[in-house]
Amino acid sequence: IKDLESAIIEEAQIDPDSFIEKNLRGVTIVQLRNYRIVICRPPFADSHEITAVKPLVKLTLDDYDVTPKMLRRFEKAEGILVAGSPGAGKSTFISALAEFYLKKHKVVKTLESVRDLQVPDEVSQYTELEDDFEKTADILLLIRPDYTIFDEIRTSDNFKIFADMRLAGVGMVGVIHASSAIDAIQRFIRKIELGILASVVD
Repeated sequence: IKDLESAIIEEAQIDPDSFIEKNLRGVTIVQLRNYRIVICRPPFADSHEITAVKPLVKLTLDDYDVTPKMLRRFEKAEGILVAGSPGAGKSTFISALAEFYLKKHKVVKTLESVRDLQVPDEVSQYTELEDDFEKTADILLLIRPDYTIFDEIRTSDNFKIFADMRLAGVGMVGVIHASSAIDAIQRFIRKIELGILASVVD
């Protein structure tokens, strides 16, 4: 296992389409082409372990049962939340949504803790600048993309960044672990002022 760990890390360092996303004490997260690989070892884990995940499918919005009315809504909505449980297909859907916006000649960026979304090369994927999403958001506000896909909104700071960018006029698509749409909105209510909710979530 240790030899395999070393081989994966070495491959990520020399492959131009791969990178080491995070290297923490006991954990290394590697994006090896299409594979997200999480390497765990002591003291974080009780033994050495490697988990590799690859995207199962690549879809477009045409593959979903999206009504013409909903498609028209996507074209003008600017505060979108994508909610679902782990493994529900949120990442697959937002990747399709990113392509949809590209075809509409929109500038699309992503904001990801682990940059593993399968998006076209035209979509720049950003992560935490100096371990701080707020610094990344500052740069994105200078770039002014039409849409920023925030995958995944977890902490109070994440909710604040989503709201601040939306209020600054950036179209936002946020991914939230929630079992229903109303649960996702309720999570926002706990983190931002109720009076600005309608300006943040479309």
